[in-house]
Amino acid sequence: MGEALLRVRSVLLDAVGLGLLATAAFTWSTTAGFVAAGVAVLGMNWRLNEGAQ
Repeated sequence: MGEALLRVRSVLLDAVGLGLLATAAFTWSTTAGFVAAGVAVLGMNWRLNEGAQ
């Protein structure tokens, strides 16, 4: 019975670890998307301001 509990614990820890990695990847990609969008908006605004002068 001890080996079965160790296997179950190992599977649960693997699942938790993979879930945390997936969450981190999603969070990072979402943050990177917002950063890229912000840079694009700032760049477009700068070009529009340069053209207006």
